Amino acid sequence: MIREFILAGGILYVIITVIQVIQRPSILIEGVVVGFALSFATAFYLTRKEHMIHASEVVALWAAVLLFAAYGMFKLGGAI
Repeated sequence: MIREFILAGGILYVIITVIQVIQRPSILIEGVVVGFALSFATAFYLTRKEHMIHASEVVALWAAVLLFAAYGMFKLGGAI
């Protein structure tokens, strides 16, 4: 059941991206990249390789944490 919700969410976000590209044609390249990334991520979660999915989730989580920390340091330092 979770996989079906992930698929539905991926499709919904791709539709939202298409609508945004239609409204703002200047973001066409970004929209295409985001659409492919969302499609890839959705397809990745539909695989049956649980260990690979878990490892990727851990990497993504720590990347988000470290990027947030780097942003905070740059913001505190006045670079942003």
